[in-house]
Amino acid sequence: MDCIAFPVRFDSTGLRKLQDGSSEYYTQLLSVSILTEPFTHPFTPTFGANDPSFTNLDKGLFVLNAAKFVPEVRIIDLLIDDSGAEAGKSKINFSFEIVQT
Repeated sequence: MDCIAFPVRFDSTGLRKLQDGSSEYYTQLLSVSILTEPFTHPFTPTFGANDPSFTNLDKGLFVLNAAKFVPEVRIIDLLIDDSGAEAGKSKINFSFEIVQT
C-alpha cells in the first residue's frame, strides 16, 4: 500500500505519496524506525530505536528491527557520524537492498 511522504508535501495530485516497494518507500520506513522511540506504539512496542540524540544508535537493534518489521530489505551498511554530537546531531547513513520474497 502506498504511503504519504514524510515530511508531508504536495504535488500535482495532492499529497505526495511513495509507491509501495520503491527504494524511497523503504528509505522512509527505515528512517522513521530510527526516529521512533521503542514503546511509542502500543501494538508494536518493540518497533523503533533508542533516540540517537542522547545515546548512540544501537546498530544491532536497528538491523534486528529492520529484519523483523521490514523483511523485504536487507541492511548492507550502516554508518554513524558523531562529529556533531556536541550539538546533539548525528548523521546516520544506511544502505540496503530489496530482497525478493
